Amino acid sequence: MRVTQRAMVSNYLHNLNKNYKAMGSIQQQLATGHKVSKPSDNPFIVTRTMELKASIAANERYKQNIEEGIGWTDTQEMALGQINDVLQKVRELTVQGATGTNAESDKQAISSQLKQLKEQLVEIANTSYDGRYIFSGQRTTEKPFIISDGNLKDEKGNAVPKGGVLYMGSNEGLVKELSPGVSLDIGVNGQDFFKEEYTSNSSTTTSTDNKGIFATIDNIIDSLGSAPTQTTTSLLGALDKNMENISTIRSECGARQNRLEDMNNKNDSETYNMTTLLAKTYDIDLAETYTEAKVLESVYQASLNVGARVLQPSILDFLR
Repeated sequence: MRVTQRAMVSNYLHNLNKNYKAMGSIQQQLATGHKVSKPSDNPFIVTRTMELKASIAANERYKQNIEEGIGWTDTQEMALGQINDVLQKVRELTVQGATGTNAESDKQAISSQLKQLKEQLVEIANTSYDGRYIFSGQRTTEKPFIISDGNLKDEKGNAVPKGGVLYMGSNEGLVKELSPGVSLDIGVNGQDFFKEEYTSNSSTTTSTDNKGIFATIDNIIDSLGSAPTQTTTSLLGALDKNMENISTIRSECGARQNRLEDMNNKNDSETYNMTTLLAKTYDIDLAETYTEAKVLESVYQASLNVGARVLQPSILDFLR
């Protein structure tokens, strides 16, 4: 069977065009740095790339939650440490004021210091991180503790006496999602450690038998000047109980800090592994692709040269 000139030209052009497309594809990869530029290039690579990018993006969101949690708990731990230091000063003044031998001026000085320490505690209890209050439960935009001016009422409608401290936060936690299916409550409800009897949150209940820090300080101020009695012992016991509670909450906060640091390291490791896999899946090997491009370019040029010689028409071609 004789191969006609037209058939030979058609076959040559088909193969030449095939080589040209391959060369164009490899040059596109060199230009973009990626193995594919559209889904039809390789559906599997495109699908896998989309999955990896989605997973990396989700991990970045978890990273933001983790880092926010670390900053949040670091601030909580710092504030709790400051509260403990202030309570230690309150205890020292309580012992000093209960001697029964203090002059009136001494009592007034101790009373003034205790009132200032109480105000300092309120300031610490209203500590914020990134513009949000860390001891408000879920009500992070609302200042958790307010000193009454005598015109405030608690959740039951009872007047809060002047100088009393009203809790405005909630008793719900602040949950952050750290990874798929893993969440952590990073919140510290101010009501948990101040245990005030005045609250504005109807979902919060407190025991009037368990006096909080502010009420205990008020009672200490009222008892100044009396000799060491059962009342003084009771007040010191209440103060020590509050300090123990602060220590417990600090320990829990420290455990959350460790958990968050572990999750942060895990997140970094997962993101690194997925990014590496994405690069292997989606990105080209520059040296390998460049070499392949040169080979295809040589093949294409050789095809042109061969075609120019083999397909050069002559008088004999037309006589066949």
